[in-house]
Amino acid sequence: MISLNNSKLLRSGFSLGKGDKLFQDIERDIIRVVFWEKMVTQSRIISETKIPQQTVSRLLKSLTQQHVLIQTDTFLPNLKGKPGAGIKLNPEYAYSFGLSILLDAISVAVMDFSGNVIEAHLEEMSDMSIANVLSCAEKLVAKITKECNINPEKVLGMGVGISGFFSSMDGKMNTHHMLEEWSQIDIVELISSHFSLPTWILNDGTSAAAGEGVAGVGRNYKNFVYLFVSSAFGGGIVNKSEVLLGTYGNAGELGDMLPPKLYAHPNLELLKRILKKNGVEVPSIYEMNDDFDVDSPGVEEWVFKVQDSFDLVATCCSALLDAEAIIIGGHIPKALAQKVIARTDVYAQFRRGAKRPLPKIVVSGVEKYPVCIGAATIPIRQLCL
Repeated sequence: MISLNNSKLLRSGFSLGKGDKLFQDIERDIIRVVFWEKMVTQSRIISETKIPQQTVSRLLKSLTQQHVLIQTDTFLPNLKGKPGAGIKLNPEYAYSFGLSILLDAISVAVMDFSGNVIEAHLEEMSDMSIANVLSCAEKLVAKITKECNINPEKVLGMGVGISGFFSSMDGKMNTHHMLEEWSQIDIVELISSHFSLPTWILNDGTSAAAGEGVAGVGRNYKNFVYLFVSSAFGGGIVNKSEVLLGTYGNAGELGDMLPPKLYAHPNLELLKRILKKNGVEVPSIYEMNDDFDVDSPGVEEWVFKVQDSFDLVATCCSALLDAEAIIIGGHIPKALAQKVIARTDVYAQFRRGAKRPLPKIVVSGVEKYPVCIGAATIPIRQLCL
């Protein structure tokens, strides 16, 4: 479930249509094509949307006058007819913020209207109380706003990614025990009131998957499963470029596929314990990727313990969802993810000399801060796509 607060939806920089819509449905159809393809021609838009040529021409003129779209000097080939002028989104038309509330840190990112990550910061914290998180988040938002010269009137809203699962249809979450104050409260209302922004919330794994689909290698696949390897293990699912939420918002709880008495959960806390036992001091999991040695003593032990878990989850995802790709991300070091991928075995029946098509298994393209980057995509997805 994505929870939306409409009470302060947008200020003077934007005007709303019906309900929570910033654009008419037909305008969103056009914006959606341009967003996912980066730059297109009018002919391509007509082909993808099936909207009549005269209507597309009129809407493109209107959206260009509103500075939503930009007509470039670049000419792109068309399957039929002459090359056409390239049309792209105006990245400065609007911005969105993303906030991640992790077990021992928060991070904030800002994204422009084209889906580019402008800036992101992470702050590790020993006190994850509501008051402390809000205070720190406010400082990070102010810092980024000033450094990046973001016009507050152009901010669409804020997405939030947090560790936990939705416990009912009311949008409240049963958070990790290290986030005790955040459990079973109206987080959307809390964040929205504090920042005076429309607010949405997802769990951390689903949020990271949303970000991978916009700012990572997930953009190359319309259907993928994202394995979120962090302090805990979870994930998210993207289908036809849309984030799959399920009934309550808990789709992608991949860790629940692994009975703890039978399978070791492939998380980075287990890795830290094994490395420490082998005399390897590990910094924060958020800095692991900066200087991680896959040949360190203890790495092979971790891989041995968790490889069956990766095999089972990948096989289940392949069989159930028939995804194009399985993406390993979160805060796992890229070199370690590559080692896991090289050994992952996805089971499939062998019939008449062939297996059914299997998903590619690839490393995430988001280098750092996947949850807040994913959270920053949510306002754009909800209001514009």
